[in-house]
Amino acid sequence: MEAASSVTGRRRSAVTGKLVMSLLGVVPLGVYVVLHLWTNMHSALGPEAFDAALVESRNKPAFLFLEIVGLGLPILMHTAIGLGIIVKMRANNVRYGYFRNLRYLLQRLSALGVLLFLGAHVVKARILPATQGTHETWQGMHEALSEPITFTVYALGLLGVSYHLANGLWGASLTMGLAVGPRAQTRMQTFALLSFVVLMAMSTIAVWGFQPFQP
Repeated sequence: MEAASSVTGRRRSAVTGKLVMSLLGVVPLGVYVVLHLWTNMHSALGPEAFDAALVESRNKPAFLFLEIVGLGLPILMHTAIGLGIIVKMRANNVRYGYFRNLRYLLQRLSALGVLLFLGAHVVKARILPATQGTHETWQGMHEALSEPITFTVYALGLLGVSYHLANGLWGASLTMGLAVGPRAQTRMQTFALLSFVVLMAMSTIAVWGFQPFQP
């Protein structure tokens, strides 16, 4: 009886952990990603427009709250729960070559990639400029993205972020019981695909706007 209760407790804990991770992945982390990409898209309007949009976004109380209070703790919690799931995962793509299994594996791999990308991005775009008493600018992003290695890492990072968030929306809908039946899951899968396309389009516009490799 005690063994059964222990197993039930662990299952409930796992479900609760996934629910918390899913909620945090959508709000505030997912919201912040969209806002951040929206700001970066101003790069297509030129240096002055991007620099002004960046300063304006930093001066908004809601943005500052998301960045300082609404990001630090959620990222730590989302990462801790996610790493726990990754450690316990048992991929069976070879034995069962289903598309859902492939998405399951890619979601976990993209999580590790996004974690590394996030660390590098914070150091290069926030910490290093702060040590010099400034902040990132259009010119700084242009120069950074004109370096082949930095450009490759940044492009792969945005791809990972876009996939992880879009596919995470589908997974969150299942975890939160919003897509129970086959039709609901199909609709949510379509929504996730459209979300991925939109996020990648926003990312592409932002990178193109910084005019990498152009004099």
